[in-house]
Amino acid sequence: MPAAPGRPGPAFYLAGDSFPDDVGVERALEPRLSPHLGGWVGQAALAGGRFDAGIAARVAQLEAALPAGPALARTVLIGRSSGARVVTEVACRRPVLAVICLGYPFRRPGAAEEPARFAHLARLSVPTLILQGSRDDYGTPAAAGAHPLSPAIRVEALDADHRLRLAAPAWDAACRLIRAFWGLAAEGALRWPLTG
Repeated sequence: MPAAPGRPGPAFYLAGDSFPDDVGVERALEPRLSPHLGGWVGQAALAGGRFDAGIAARVAQLEAALPAGPALARTVLIGRSSGARVVTEVACRRPVLAVICLGYPFRRPGAAEEPARFAHLARLSVPTLILQGSRDDYGTPAAAGAHPLSPAIRVEALDADHRLRLAAPAWDAACRLIRAFWGLAAEGALRWPLTG
């Protein structure tokens, strides 16, 4: 379905490695966000429903699915956990409208730092909103600030752990913030803090 004038769209949503166990995140986002978009492509619809946890394979799948021409500049990429890694890597090469990350996996719990997880974030020029749980064991909002992040990236705290089990009012508030973010990105008028 084509996007209405001035409306972002389509959006592509990529889940984390725990897919389909984390499907609740997409189920929370899609009904709140899709009415404001020109389309929604969820994790199950990508790559014919096959899920490959490999980052490189998922980057290739997403790039193959993205629209060409002017529609790319109005596309929103949304990723949860490892899906956030995928959408940010793609956005480093493809000029989409905005990127939304939920529970970015900055560091595997108990493991040594892996620069491949975050080094590309320093050069990301697409407006990017990271919604990070204040109890996320893959990196809290404060820990995110210790990494070299591009000025195009904003980090906002959610009262959650990495699984993002939020009550309906908290999802409502998060989605208002997301819509405000991509609206300002579309206008070229991003500022912080956002209000939604």
